[in-house]
This record gives sequence, C-alpha cells and structure tokens, in this order.
Amino acid sequence: MNRAGGLAMLALSGLILSEAARADGFTLNMCDSPSTKGWSFYCTDPVPEDPQDQADPASEVVPAEPEDAPSSEFPATDAMMAFRAHADELKYRAVLDPTPENVLAYMAINKEIADRAGDFTETWQRVLFATPHLNANVDYPLATVGANVWQDQMKAAREETFREVATEAGILFIFDGDAACEICKVQGQILAQMEEQFGVTILAVSKDGGGNAAYPNAFVDDGRLAELGLQDYPTPTLALAKPGTQEIAVIGSGILTADQILENVHILTKIPFGERY
Repeated sequence: MNRAGGLAMLALSGLILSEAARADGFTLNMCDSPSTKGWSFYCTDPVPEDPQDQADPASEVVPAEPEDAPSSEFPATDAMMAFRAHADELKYRAVLDPTPENVLAYMAINKEIADRAGDFTETWQRVLFATPHLNANVDYPLATVGANVWQDQMKAAREETFREVATEAGILFIFDGDAACEICKVQGQILAQMEEQFGVTILAVSKDGGGNAAYPNAFVDDGRLAELGLQDYPTPTLALAKPGTQEIAVIGSGILTADQILENVHILTKIPFGERY
C-alpha cells in the first residue's frame, strides 16, 4: 500500500470512530474489555442495583430531622455527680503530684464544699423554725430540761397503761427452773416486785418443770404453750394474755427490766403501728 492509500485508510478509520462516538458516546472501558482488564488493577466488581433504588423519587419518604437529645430526668443528680467527680479529680491530682498549684486547687474546692454545706445547714435550720410539723423537738424535747419533763410524763403514762392492762389481762411468765436459767430467777424477782406495786396478775409457767424462787407455785407446761404458739420461744419470755381467749401478745424475751416491761406494754396497747417513730 502506498502512502496515499495509508492516509486514506487512516482518515476513513477516524471517520468511523467519530461517528460511533457521536452515536454511543465516547468511553474508554478498560475494565470490561477482555484485552485490557488484566492491566486495570483499580477496577472493582459492579455493585448490583437495588430494585428499591429504581423507585419513583417522588414517592421516597424524607427522613425526619433528628430530635434534640432528651434532657436528663435527674439533672440535679447528674450535676452533683459531676461536681463530686471534679472534686475527686483535684484531690487525686494533688496527692499524686503535690505541686503548689494542684494543692491550691484542691484546697479551693474543699472551701467551696464547706461553704455549700454551711449554706444548706443554715437554710435547713431556718425552714425548720417555721415548719413545726417537721421539727422533732415539738414531740421529743432535745434540751435536757425538756427531756426530763417528757420522760416524767411518759413514765406516768406507761404506769397508768400497765395498771389499766392489769384489769383486763395478765402477764404470762415462761421460764426454766432456777438451776438451769439464772436470768429466769432474776426475771421472777422483777415481776414479783411489779406484781406488788401495780397489782398485776402474773401467770408463771415452768417450761422444763423446774422451780422459780419468786413463784414456787408456778404451773408446769402440759402442752398448753404449744397450743398458744409459744413453745419455741426462749426463756424467759413474757406475754400479755387475756383470760378465756386465745389472744396473746409477746412483750419480749430475755431478761427485761421493769421500765422495759412498762414501755413494751405501752407500745403494744396504746401506740398504733407507724406512729412511734
């Protein structure tokens, strides 16, 4: 082929490529061509299209704008925990690296804590002055002179309650013999004195059959304690018992002084549950 023929063929090829580019758009597809794919190390496998991506854009749901994060349910608690963490950090920093700056920072936070505590205490007191129903001093005097008056009033009330109860019920004294139970012997002596002072009836019952010096004529248990639900109680045990009924109220177990007996009986018979404290 002469030079003129070669130029003619080149022009013809350029014309054909130009027409193809205008028809299909020019591409240099080195990834899909078998002859060039091996040289195209940056080619990646095509990602399959999701059918949902072909949906009508007008039908797509526009996601709602994210709402602001909800506020804490316990903001004061969060703030206090953060303050404590800050104070602890300053303390540990001062201990591990006691430079003047670190120690001064910890001293400053300690003063702030003390000032806050003082403000809280003073406010508490002032509110308490004006809120009698929250003031324990109204019902239970804190001053010595007031406490003495309150104690005298309570002692009189307890003794009156004991005398009143003595007309309706007796005291069941459950014991073991003096040889086996020394504190039962002492408890018998205390009850004998109260029996004489207040006129209360003491029903003494020996659990093991042994005797008690203060109550030589005591009954010996014949199974009645089990019927009353008192078989497993330790000795000595005291209980209020209404004659002719199954009503039993345990006063206490172990040795009880006269004052303790008076107080426990008063609680059981005069103070509704939940009003003592």
